[in-house]
Amino acid sequence: MAISNRREFFNKINPKREELNIEKTVLIENEDPLFKKYARKTSGRIKPILAADKALRITPNTSTLAPYSGPWTISEATHLLRRTTYGATKSQTDTLLMLTPDAAIESLFSFNASPILPSPTPLNYYELTLIPTPMAPDSSADLLGIPLGGDWTSSQFLAFGGSPATANSARRHRSLRYWSAGVILHEGESLREKMAAFWYHFIPVSHDEVKNASSHNSPNMCNDYMNLLRTNCLGNFKSLIMAISKTPAMLYYLSGQNSTKSTPNENFARELFELFTLGKEQNSAENKYTEEDIKAASKVFSGWRLNSQYTAYPLPVVFNANFHNQENKTFSVNFGSETINNQLSTAGANEFGLFFEMLFTKQADTISKYICRRLYRYFVYYEIDSSTETNIITPLAQLLIDSNWETLPVVKKLFKSQHFFDIINRGVMIKSPFDFVFGTIRALNINTIPTLGINDYLNQYEVWNNLIGTCQVLEQYLTNVPNVAGWKAYYQSPTYYQNWINANTIQKREVFINSILTGFTKNTVRIQFDMIGYIKQWNETTIQDPNLLIEAILKQLLPLDIDATFKVDTLKKASLLGNQTTDNYWTSAWTSYTAAPADAGKKKLVTDRLKELFNGILKLAEFQLM
Repeated sequence: MAISNRREFFNKINPKREELNIEKTVLIENEDPLFKKYARKTSGRIKPILAADKALRITPNTSTLAPYSGPWTISEATHLLRRTTYGATKSQTDTLLMLTPDAAIESLFSFNASPILPSPTPLNYYELTLIPTPMAPDSSADLLGIPLGGDWTSSQFLAFGGSPATANSARRHRSLRYWSAGVILHEGESLREKMAAFWYHFIPVSHDEVKNASSHNSPNMCNDYMNLLRTNCLGNFKSLIMAISKTPAMLYYLSGQNSTKSTPNENFARELFELFTLGKEQNSAENKYTEEDIKAASKVFSGWRLNSQYTAYPLPVVFNANFHNQENKTFSVNFGSETINNQLSTAGANEFGLFFEMLFTKQADTISKYICRRLYRYFVYYEIDSSTETNIITPLAQLLIDSNWETLPVVKKLFKSQHFFDIINRGVMIKSPFDFVFGTIRALNINTIPTLGINDYLNQYEVWNNLIGTCQVLEQYLTNVPNVAGWKAYYQSPTYYQNWINANTIQKREVFINSILTGFTKNTVRIQFDMIGYIKQWNETTIQDPNLLIEAILKQLLPLDIDATFKVDTLKKASLLGNQTTDNYWTSAWTSYTAAPADAGKKKLVTDRLKELFNGILKLAEFQLM
């Protein structure tokens, strides 16, 4: 049975009172006006709102887009990193703290349009394991002669290749998927991958569905689609959606490839209005399109297709007048009752540009607000009340229009605002599986790189596959959205982010934490949290003092502070002090270890204490938040 709200979620992941060996604290919802909104934890470890910031959280949310000018501490820096990247490492946090808030935010926008690490493109990691064939006598090369470790993204099958080509295509799809995880893990402090993920969720194609619809060269189509999103992640929205409309991946995913002059396929036109530009808001006044508008738009798009998927790279999408509907296309009063007159022969291609000019002119206000609401729910919070609509969404939407649909000024304005850093917006978003898995790996500096060797590519890609598999069982599958609407955590009212948590996924999240604490081996790579290496990021004074050490770790890993009594009685006493009463127990254990790090017994004592500590921290409800 699914967990219906955040209260059940927090209760579910809380250890039992007996395990904590502390008194259960019962807190009443009415003690805090925002309890129902944020459903903070109600029992066991942590009070719902700490007294220190309760007054701030119950203040009405009236912060604006004015530039943030408040404190610049680890709290603000890690909040920025968690929301705009995957995880917040200590080194990245330290780097940002040396800058002003404005400069720190600006640094996130300085990145290469395409990945450099782990490689510029997905690679042939797979063919060393295949049996040689007449087409590929060298088992280390794929069917088109791409060697192990080579870039396959610009090579295509020029004819239907049968079963071997089908197998090769499937392996290339896996190469793209696994490599994409590697790109996330290597992104550094850059906004690129989070923005690319936003667009992919917002305007997605399921790679598996494209594969099923378009046979052997679908990996190239999907890779090109992801490249388009990545390289234009902070570019012009109008240009992006027009480009997307004519990509091979989208033509196959939403059946534009099957559209004809007599039966124009309505799939893309419908989703263009409902999901990609105008939206389907609860306020019916926002739904400014009709069924007839969808039909008219589908006629405009007819004729754009891939004449053959078996041609040299890149796959060309062209206008074929033989498949273009020859009627005039008349739109509703929502579009000024405008008619796009039929243009004969190859001139029919002009209708495409005329349609988008009409759409973005007649519906500018609706489109801009819809885009900004989607950005807000992805990066800030799902609830958009009247104050947020007035103070945040409306001015951002106007900025998008004034900037001629360039998204960079809008995103910068949002991330630099007092509203983004408002305490009311911190620690209120349940981590997606990507944020939870990839963010945890990055935040804890866990090594995922294999020892160099002949099977290095295979080992590396399979390690990424393992992490993707963890995300998949947590109900977020890299490169495969559940449907054209994307992941429901970002659009489905009223539960939104709560959709990530249910009776199945919360247990698997705990399994993942256990696995990295205990460690496991995948294709020769030992995946294990190096707890000693992690705490060595702080100076000796901090490490030797259990109070300072716990405080430093909590500030780095959690978005919110936690109860002081819990820090002492559970985190410190039950872990670092081994249920002793004096701080010197930990200090002595640590200094003894550092004096003789090769002593197995001394190392085990320190490791065991740290494992208890991190087991307590990483299984806190607050660690699931960002």
